[in-house]
Amino acid sequence: MSLNFRDVLGEDGLVSRRLPNYEARPEQMRLAEAVDEAIRDGHHLAAEAGTGVGKSFAYLVPAILHAVADQNLSDLDSGFDPFAEDDPTSRRVVISTHTIALQEQLYNKDIPFLSGILPFEFSSVLMKGRSNYLCLRRLRAAASRTRSLFSTDEDADQLTRVVEWSRETTDGSLSDLNPHPPMSVWTEVSCEEGNCMGRSCKFYKDCFYQAARRRVERASIVIVNHALLFSDLAIRAQGGAIIPNYNTLIFDEAHTMEQTAGDHLGLSITRGQILFLLNRLWNGKTRKGFLADISDKPSEDEVLPRSSAQELREVFSAARRVVEDCQFRCEELFGDLEEWLETRPGSNGRVMEPEIVGRGMEEGLMRLSSALYNVAAALSDTERKVELGAARQRVLTIKGNLTAWITQSDPEMVYWLERVSSRRTETVKMLAAPINVGSILREELFSKVRTVVMTSATLSADSSAALRSGRETAPFDYFLSRIGLSGAQTLLLGSPFDFKKNVTLIVPRNISLPREKGGSADTEFFDAVYKYVRQTEGGAFVLFTSYSLMKRTAEALTPKLVRLGYPLLTQGAGISRSKMIEEFRKNRNSVLFGTDSFWQGVDVPGEALRNVIITQLPFAVPTYPLTEARSEAITLAGGNSFREYTIPEAVIKLKQGFGRLVRKADDKGIVVILDSRILTKGYGKIFLRALPDCRFQKE
Repeated sequence: MSLNFRDVLGEDGLVSRRLPNYEARPEQMRLAEAVDEAIRDGHHLAAEAGTGVGKSFAYLVPAILHAVADQNLSDLDSGFDPFAEDDPTSRRVVISTHTIALQEQLYNKDIPFLSGILPFEFSSVLMKGRSNYLCLRRLRAAASRTRSLFSTDEDADQLTRVVEWSRETTDGSLSDLNPHPPMSVWTEVSCEEGNCMGRSCKFYKDCFYQAARRRVERASIVIVNHALLFSDLAIRAQGGAIIPNYNTLIFDEAHTMEQTAGDHLGLSITRGQILFLLNRLWNGKTRKGFLADISDKPSEDEVLPRSSAQELREVFSAARRVVEDCQFRCEELFGDLEEWLETRPGSNGRVMEPEIVGRGMEEGLMRLSSALYNVAAALSDTERKVELGAARQRVLTIKGNLTAWITQSDPEMVYWLERVSSRRTETVKMLAAPINVGSILREELFSKVRTVVMTSATLSADSSAALRSGRETAPFDYFLSRIGLSGAQTLLLGSPFDFKKNVTLIVPRNISLPREKGGSADTEFFDAVYKYVRQTEGGAFVLFTSYSLMKRTAEALTPKLVRLGYPLLTQGAGISRSKMIEEFRKNRNSVLFGTDSFWQGVDVPGEALRNVIITQLPFAVPTYPLTEARSEAITLAGGNSFREYTIPEAVIKLKQGFGRLVRKADDKGIVVILDSRILTKGYGKIFLRALPDCRFQKE
């Protein structure tokens, strides 16, 4: 039976026959047609589709029809060129999302529904990274070395719980184990890169990761997240791969592409990251770790015939001394970095010159690599050799990252230090990111993948103005320039929802921006937040751009909200984002204070959310090192960084925040913007034009 997307999504299509109240949406049909053409013709597509268009079905249906058009996937693993445009055998489609919520919607809801109505079979899989899976071999090894590996009874008890779970689980992934064990335990029993024995492992037939990998290899539709996708791109650039080969890639929530690409194509090195690796090998205080396991009483099968027990003790003792030396060097390194930052008061942390600290840590890690090699050479146990080989590779990876950061080896990257706090201490983080991810994506993605479809409700900075005026504009110029893509097809679709009827945008005329703690502007601002929260009797998201201002507002308004019986949920108060949303839904008077992560990817449809208060226009901090470097690059190229980068970036984020209110056709309420610059500054009109056409009220 030959089907096209109209047969599935049209007025008398398969979806309408299953759903009695289904109404075909013109916007959805236009998007499905554009996706179908992109896949058939082999071109890239950027499509903005407003809330309510039904994006997921619009790209899933053409993707599935393409994937099953030729079910012979046997050639996918036979060494063909994975990105050859004329290769007819590659029908696999990879779909990448930014949020777990959308992943789960696609895999647990949308795809099963389509599978139930389509007159053919297709396979889909939700692909997770290797470290999400339990390694049965490492679990057995950890259980046999519990006393030497874990320093607390709690960790030992958690390991016992993992052992019991391993006998029951069919999935073997961390998401199937609730509550999750501490990372100190999971790291010792999870699958790790370089720590897999493949077919020589006695647990190979029962391996959860290998079973998941086989499902992925056979799947027509593979769902991943952006983090895994960009990690795969980085590894492909070095000749490897995580995700099986594909010729069609669909990015949902594509507005996060630049940010996520920068995160995963850059560097992040912390004191805790290094010490966690070193302490896994040997912790002198607790006398626990991998190198503690064989000290005075080596087992017979762990000693090579040429090695005496004394020689083995010596090589382990030498390795432990090197670990302790590296721990000292790590403290020295981060102490020097903190001192460098402290001697530059007012600095934004950007590092403009190489080798601001010594190279002792790198030297220590090279010595540790050699010591681990010597330990492995003294053992006959293949499994232990594999563990040491993986540990040695992690040591070399950190050493390589340190070298790249300290020497500033890539002139296309920006390097900086950022202060971080934990429960016990304050330290700094070493960071680096590409100034322009576009050149990397152009080379590693767009030039190699036949079809890339990018869709989101917010890809452009002036879409609403273009839709209302009907004028020829270039609404995707900003997005496409940031990801390095030219010549793509574009599609701009508004929302089918009636914003004019259901949403009122309120902008107070004379609210001053809070700048100093305790100032009069603070009080005025707190009063405004309180006023508009009361106006809807709670049911409000209050979105902040400043964590400090959010905390001050929470402290000021908590007593008042308590008296009203309005539960206040504040980000950073010790509960997860998903738990905050769950609690918010339980009480119609709830108020939620959130920063960056609540501006996007959060859905609370229905009456529970009827008020979104945006405290400030979401401009990026201009002195943040990455923002500063990208702005400088635009200026050096002869552009205007405020107009070409700062404003469009903020407009897209404002659209995301505004979009939290209306998730279904009958959702209604108010959006309040407590930033009078949207009325008084020339650029304010750009922000207002970008928002859906709704009732507008100045106060």
